[in-house]
Amino acid sequence: MMPLPPSETVTPAPSRERRALRGCAVVALFVALTALMAYPLSVAPADRAVNMGADTRLFLWTLAWDLHALVHQPFAIFDANIFFPERHTLAYSENLFGVALLVAPWLAVTGDPLLAMNVAALLSCVLSGLGAYALARRLEIGVAGAIVAGVIFAFSPPRFWRLGQLHLTSVQWIPFSLSFLHVYLERGERRHLLAAAAFFTLQALSSGHGAVFLAVSTVALVSYHAVVTGSFSWRKLVRDLGLGGVLLLSLNAPFAWPYLEVKHEMGFERSLADAEHGSPNAVSYLASPTHLHRFLLSLAPAAWAVNDAEAFLFPGYLTLILAAVALRRRPVPGGPRSAPERGESASRIAVVLELGAPLAARARFERWRTALRSWSARRCGTALGFYVLLAVLTLWASLGPRFGLYALLYHVPGFSFIRIPSRIMIVTLLSLSVLAGAGFDRVADRWAFARRPWFAVVLLGLLLAELAAFPIKARPYVVEIPAVDRWLARQPQPFAIAEVPVLDPDRNVRSDRIHSLYMLHSMAHCQKTVSGYSGFLPLRHVALFRSLMRFPDEVSLRALRDLHVGYVVVHRDLYPPGEVEAADQRFREWGDWLALQYSEGEGRVYSLREPATVR
Repeated sequence: MMPLPPSETVTPAPSRERRALRGCAVVALFVALTALMAYPLSVAPADRAVNMGADTRLFLWTLAWDLHALVHQPFAIFDANIFFPERHTLAYSENLFGVALLVAPWLAVTGDPLLAMNVAALLSCVLSGLGAYALARRLEIGVAGAIVAGVIFAFSPPRFWRLGQLHLTSVQWIPFSLSFLHVYLERGERRHLLAAAAFFTLQALSSGHGAVFLAVSTVALVSYHAVVTGSFSWRKLVRDLGLGGVLLLSLNAPFAWPYLEVKHEMGFERSLADAEHGSPNAVSYLASPTHLHRFLLSLAPAAWAVNDAEAFLFPGYLTLILAAVALRRRPVPGGPRSAPERGESASRIAVVLELGAPLAARARFERWRTALRSWSARRCGTALGFYVLLAVLTLWASLGPRFGLYALLYHVPGFSFIRIPSRIMIVTLLSLSVLAGAGFDRVADRWAFARRPWFAVVLLGLLLAELAAFPIKARPYVVEIPAVDRWLARQPQPFAIAEVPVLDPDRNVRSDRIHSLYMLHSMAHCQKTVSGYSGFLPLRHVALFRSLMRFPDEVSLRALRDLHVGYVVVHRDLYPPGEVEAADQRFREWGDWLALQYSEGEGRVYSLREPATVR
């Protein structure tokens, strides 16, 4: 018997020990790549941050609050200490509870939310790479191709350059959930469906954006499988989900309900006009911060200048090339469709047509399904065909409401909370990464078996060189808690506070900066504060902040008295130039309302009391 050529040699399945060793090697690889690509953040996570201004302080406060609430008030975690006296204020933005659980050991041991936030961001890169790798392997992509897929999803700009946006970078559980769902759809084993549900819940707890993206992808995958195979049983899916799956998914209910209440009571919802305003401009799809991309764009005509880009959405040249290779026509035994398949399809359509015009739509559907199945078989296979459609649809949705699909998806539960349509490009990137992994396999098959590892190393090196942008802009960052707030932590609790100065809420950037600072200050004691920065500003606090701009005066003092605020913290160093003297004068004039309790440096703490003469 003649030996098979190297490219056709059937290799035995690796042993469990070899698979474990290979798994450890892949984990080590993505840890090392994260350390490289995220330098210098990766070597100094306790001292640096990808500073997003007020958003960074929001993430720091959220992680600190989650851990505090988990220990002290686990059943009232959404009644956060900001925007007192409103309820469910944690639901004004992403709760990040799953992220807080992931980094709880670092936060509990060190008490450093900056370290915890950066560890979460770095872990998201490692886990995103491993998730895309696992998904690619489930789709029967080779080890090297799966690593390529993982590198693209972990480090390409549409996801990696959201490293400072913790609610968007923490989408690492999406590929894991889809991976198990693929196995369930192929084998029908209940345990894989339950694993997919578990990862869905983990994603929902980590990122609301990621939960919406995964829900859309899940429904799309199940629907695609049902359409293409024609033999899917929805009843079996519900039966296999069973009580265990319902319990897994129901863990999301306590975290979803406060958002629904806030939406109903406070009118917190993003309109299509908000999404239109947040839609990306055309150059965003060419924009990238990597060294190579910036160099190549500098050679392009001036009309291609991307300085006005609103996001980094370009996935990379090699990513697009490899994904395109995966779609090249491939030989299929029996031609595009085998004779039995063509005969079966034709007879089915003929029977439908004989039943009369009312069923003509069924015939059209059958022709469409057959064409889709035939196209995917000729190009990349049925499973990968789904990611072609998912990439196209999510790219279309990312364009915003004007292009139709996003306006349709807006009515899907959860989508109305998303303000920036281009964020769904994270799913586009995942789809492209899987296709690129398959494209790598197609190219590698042209090489002699012994040379494929060298080809993989070279291509991986080229891919990393294209995506490299280190050292990334992770500047030194310090979380400073003033002495006056630390003094408050030693006072009898509970109490409510206000901090001044307060700026005009219409001047969003400056107002957000100062309120996010006050949120960080409140981590010292975790008591109620009227200050707050989040994705939503209650109308009551718009009026309150405007009154506090002239604090102290009769209006602001009475407003705080009505809210039963016990302390007012004054930061003299935060007043605009020339205003601190006028503020000092007002404090002297209203001394019968305010009693100085503590002073250190430029900080003051006053207790608020109502004079007997005005009671």
